[in-house]
Amino acid sequence: MAGAMGGLLLVYAGWQLFRWPDGHRELIGDLFFYPVGVAAIFAAVGASRRCAAQPRLRSAWRLLALASVFYLAGDVAQTIYELSGPLPFPSVADAFYLLFYPLILCGLLRFPAGRRDLGAGVRLMLDLAVVAIGGAAVVMYVVLGPTVAQSGPDPLQSGISIAYPVGDMVLLVGLGSVLLRRTAVSSARALQSFAGGLLFFVAADLVYGYIELYSTYQGGDPVDSLWMIAIALFAVAGAAQTTPLATTEVIAEDQPHHASWAPYIAVAIGFGLLLFNERHQRLLPDASLVIAAVLLATLVSVRQFLAQRDLLHTQGRLTYQSLHDALTGLPNRALVVDRAEQMLARARRSRTPVAALYVDIDGFKHINDSFGHATGDELLSVVAARLSGIVREADTVGRLGGDEFVVLLEDHTLDAGPELVAERMCQVLGQPIDLQGTKGRTVSVTASIGIALGQRDSADDLLRDADFALYEAKGAGKNRWVMFESRMQTAAQDLLELEMDLKEALDAGQFFLLYQPTFDLQSETITGIEALIRWRHPVRGVIPPDAFIPLAEETGLIVPIGRWVLRTACQQAAAWHRQGRPLGMAINVSARQLDQPSLVQDVADTLAITGLDPAAITLEITETTLMRDAEAAARRCHALKALGIRLAIDDFGTGYSSLAYLRQFPVDALKIDRSFISGIAASGDSKALIHTLVQLGKTLGLETLGEGIEERAQLRELQREKCDSGQGFLFARPLEVDAIEELLGVNSPTNTVANTLVA
Repeated sequence: MAGAMGGLLLVYAGWQLFRWPDGHRELIGDLFFYPVGVAAIFAAVGASRRCAAQPRLRSAWRLLALASVFYLAGDVAQTIYELSGPLPFPSVADAFYLLFYPLILCGLLRFPAGRRDLGAGVRLMLDLAVVAIGGAAVVMYVVLGPTVAQSGPDPLQSGISIAYPVGDMVLLVGLGSVLLRRTAVSSARALQSFAGGLLFFVAADLVYGYIELYSTYQGGDPVDSLWMIAIALFAVAGAAQTTPLATTEVIAEDQPHHASWAPYIAVAIGFGLLLFNERHQRLLPDASLVIAAVLLATLVSVRQFLAQRDLLHTQGRLTYQSLHDALTGLPNRALVVDRAEQMLARARRSRTPVAALYVDIDGFKHINDSFGHATGDELLSVVAARLSGIVREADTVGRLGGDEFVVLLEDHTLDAGPELVAERMCQVLGQPIDLQGTKGRTVSVTASIGIALGQRDSADDLLRDADFALYEAKGAGKNRWVMFESRMQTAAQDLLELEMDLKEALDAGQFFLLYQPTFDLQSETITGIEALIRWRHPVRGVIPPDAFIPLAEETGLIVPIGRWVLRTACQQAAAWHRQGRPLGMAINVSARQLDQPSLVQDVADTLAITGLDPAAITLEITETTLMRDAEAAARRCHALKALGIRLAIDDFGTGYSSLAYLRQFPVDALKIDRSFISGIAASGDSKALIHTLVQLGKTLGLETLGEGIEERAQLRELQREKCDSGQGFLFARPLEVDAIEELLGVNSPTNTVANTLVA
């Protein structure tokens, strides 16, 4: 539609420019108006059909279509008069034209607008009043005043002459309503085009009125171009109306072209006319323009007062939002730090105790993963309310982010000691919670709390020490509180240094492997090797895996480290195979590694590089790792099993897995945890448990292996239960490659794969 209207306007502009042919300009000009008027009608009708599901919007476009019909009817009537003789005034054409103005206004006011509060409604009315008065001043000064002054004795002619400028005032009110109101998203572009059309239409009327007052108008004059552009923009507006996406109109809250400048332009025009009138001819009494200017100034002053009030309200709201958590309404980190600084300053003056309690919800990630983030947010809101209900109003409960909260205590709250407050928090938070997203299931959570008590140099120091204590509470088993001690800071700094060194250890070649043999328990001969990682730190010396593996898991460094262990162990196994020692190699896989989609490809690449038989590799995965997400772990295990490797469940018996879950995993062996082996010789319960675990393995057709065998009595019990294999210090400690090769008798060409070890 925009292209067709643009093309027609270009042809019309060419006709106006070259003025060909010279004769019958009125009739030729009318012929140009007909297709534009018809296009405006059909565009409005089409828009009303697209908005059939919106009765209010549909009726708005029907009124606009009817307005275009009356305007086109006026053009047709005027053409008939021009063909028959002199154009009378007034005429039927004037009646059609004058009906156009109120219909346009009614149609524009029918467009759905956003709901406003009382203040916004008052501001809108003030803006519309300013636009109306400013526009009326222009119309009165340019057209209406002179028209009234020069009106003749015929009341009908005078009334029709005055009706046109009044109609322009009506259009200005409609223009103001379009510019200043929030409108539906589907109608935004259409109303922008309509606003442009109204501006051209009013401008055309004003120029025409001025020409009629001081000169002679003839059909086909250049002023007709303004009406042509206006009607063309009405047609474009109808085509721009899109079908609403919902049965209820969606109102744009913040329109990018919101015309807040319109009232100020109206004021500028009003005062400009006052100055112009004083220096030039006097068409209206001075009092009328002065009154208009005073009204405009008053309305704008009131409008500015309301705008300033809204600005202060918005600033207050933004300040609140910047200092409070959006979910819980609690103070955020910035406000917590500020209040902690104030609390410490008061404590220094009054020598009173202060405390910060750092609270972390245990297992919150599991809630999010199981029930969704919406339920997690609901849980956080409940936790915030319960914490706020425990302390006094003078104390501070804040949320630092995620599932971490801080409680600041001082004065009388500490009379009983922060330990009792922390204990109360653990009790209250542990009470059952009914959440909407849990589908009727009651949720219970626990919390770990770190307490920092006493004076500190800054709020950051106070919160840092509470965080150190929280870390200690987490490490001690969670669901407890721990008071900060100075050693915790030293340990935390030591851990941070260890983490920084760990990031460089792999590239620096500081890791190495030890190998611990696995023995057939009946023949006590070597059947395989387990690769165990160690870290040779340049300052700390050899660091055992228990000291850095959890840190590597937490930081994600376990993934590249585990990839290095896999490659190195398989290369060593391949070397032993080439020497005629085809022993199996067991390699541990961490939880973070099992979560990586690249694990299967890493194993496949390693097999391709080393040329090792897949059956020679056994990946050991702890039972707790498998049970963390049994279904996902089963899928990954099946993908690994498809490569031809063996799988073993490490630390079996500690993960509380059911037989139903156990059968999901395509495993080949069960490694019985050392905690069961250690008590087998002295405890009847341990013997019964070992018997059950070994029999379970045999029932499932799995190899059973006991780890941590250190005494002959433990070995005899496992042999009596027919456990297949085992490892431990009774047989051999983890050894370097040379010691393993000496143990295997690599240099002896007559030696067999199975070598008996004299314990």
